[in-house]
Amino acid sequence: MLNKAYAPLFFLLLSFLLFPGVSNSEVYSDTIRTSSLDTPDLEDARGVLINYHKDSNSIDKTIEIIDVILKQEPENVEALNFLSRVWLTYGYAKARSKDEMIASFEKGLEVSKKAVEIAPNDPDTHFYYVANLASLGEVKGVLNSLFMLPEVRKELDTILELDPNHAYGLAMNGALYYFLPGLLGGDIQISEIYIRRSLSLDPHMSSAKFYLALILRKQKRYDEAIEVLFDLVNEKEPSFYPDWYLNRKYAIVLISKIREEKK
Repeated sequence: MLNKAYAPLFFLLLSFLLFPGVSNSEVYSDTIRTSSLDTPDLEDARGVLINYHKDSNSIDKTIEIIDVILKQEPENVEALNFLSRVWLTYGYAKARSKDEMIASFEKGLEVSKKAVEIAPNDPDTHFYYVANLASLGEVKGVLNSLFMLPEVRKELDTILELDPNHAYGLAMNGALYYFLPGLLGGDIQISEIYIRRSLSLDPHMSSAKFYLALILRKQKRYDEAIEVLFDLVNEKEPSFYPDWYLNRKYAIVLISKIREEKK
């Protein structure tokens, strides 16, 4: 079950798409495709994880598959990136206590550190590193988040230096500017610029749409926020179905809240 206290960060961090070629129709299938029980590959892992919104045990099964892959190929960067993403998912979608969330993010951080060491010029390795780092700081509390802030900024800068069009790096920058207080560099206008740029690269990213709605709401641009949320709710081609499935529920709740605020 999603830990509601940390839902805002969840919207962004679980949106990074690692399912190329997977259509929405495949998401509804309960059939797990396996190339071989003895030699699983990342497609097997992806095929299992994509149903985590229906069965959280899919997360554990995915970890087992990736562990087998990494025993055979310990420096497989794609597998390391995916495993760090799965531990991130575990922390937000399955962990039932603060301690369990911390343990999940620490495991994700350990895996992503190894990926960064092997492939320092891969922006995705840095994305998963900073995603787990920021999540760990968020769960441990404000002081830890502030302590980690310089490193979070450094990693986000690195992502965009390596790939200026990294849609999820841009979106995470936007989220950072949204959540930080002004004294620490938060800026709602800069936040909106980053999020809109992210959406220009991936117009179907539901998490970025949700953040845009939050930004517009904060500026009391209520009608615009509601319009963005309805666009999210009615999305026909989400970038990542499980992410959209969860965000859609929160979007419906937020629409009601904004309508109340307008009165």
